[in-house]
Amino acid sequence: MEDWKHCPQFAPLADLIRSHGSFAVIAHVHPDGDAIGSTLALGEALKQMGKKVVMMNEDGVPSNLAFMPGVENIIPTPDEPVDVEVAISVDNGALKRLGERSLEALAGVKVWANIDHHRTNDLFGDVQCVLPDECATGAILYYFFKYLGVPVTPVMRDALYVAVSTDTGSFQYQMTTAAVMELAADLIRMGVDVQDINRQLYQEKPWVKMQLMREALNGMKLTPDGRICTFCLTNEAKARIGSRPEDTEGLIDLLRSVQGVWLAAYLEETEDDPRIRISLRSKTPEISVAELASRFGGGGHSMAAGVRIRGPIEEVRLTILKAMREEVERVIRQKIS
Repeated sequence: MEDWKHCPQFAPLADLIRSHGSFAVIAHVHPDGDAIGSTLALGEALKQMGKKVVMMNEDGVPSNLAFMPGVENIIPTPDEPVDVEVAISVDNGALKRLGERSLEALAGVKVWANIDHHRTNDLFGDVQCVLPDECATGAILYYFFKYLGVPVTPVMRDALYVAVSTDTGSFQYQMTTAAVMELAADLIRMGVDVQDINRQLYQEKPWVKMQLMREALNGMKLTPDGRICTFCLTNEAKARIGSRPEDTEGLIDLLRSVQGVWLAAYLEETEDDPRIRISLRSKTPEISVAELASRFGGGGHSMAAGVRIRGPIEEVRLTILKAMREEVERVIRQKIS
């Protein structure tokens, strides 16, 4: 973001923060690196400003991110009401994705703020800072801290790096621009230990995750044209392997990495929700999985999106597969016309 000093969405957000004393910072359920990194970075910044802060998440911090300094301050959503003036949702496109228990705990909040980078954001909240051209919510916060004049502490620095690194696929995705690399370079100059963080993020997979990867490799299905890859993970398989919710993070990348694949869909049964959780990925800018997911009430980014659909997992797979095939056929028709 070249013109962060004059970003029109920063001023009302800064005014909100300066005029209130207590905050809850929360991200979506089943949190990823950007969700946890953004929660931690903003929470620590607010503490520096002398604010009372509760950092929370309905699903808590996943084990693969437990190495991050300061994450012990992010608590699972409590059963009792959270007594704060302002709730700030980060890296979250819709209120419902914060979780029912979290919304109940925050029911008494007077003001909601919404900081996000998803193009499909519902634009909820009293104050909105939704910048879909940014690669991660952590990137928005990096510039916002500059705007506020808040020093970046080592905890904030590492949290921002994790947020940006994970949401760009370790700086591989389309949103990895020169500005993103310059942002990362600035964090490295501040003291980020790139080797250690990358090892923790990408080279320390628990054995149970390796078993899930084996399950995916054995169970993935490829369409005859080789352009669509899908995989269904059932509750039975998860129970047999003994996996936790966070262990399934990244399985979609196995499907996406198959040579020749344009679209990938990972479907998962969950015990606490009758709907099937679906992660979608695209490897061609000609197909937006965010638009595809929006047909079923989901959303996300053009190259990475998600949705939940009710029904038996194989029926849901066939429904999604039909929509994906239609998109592939559309692009093929355009290429030959």
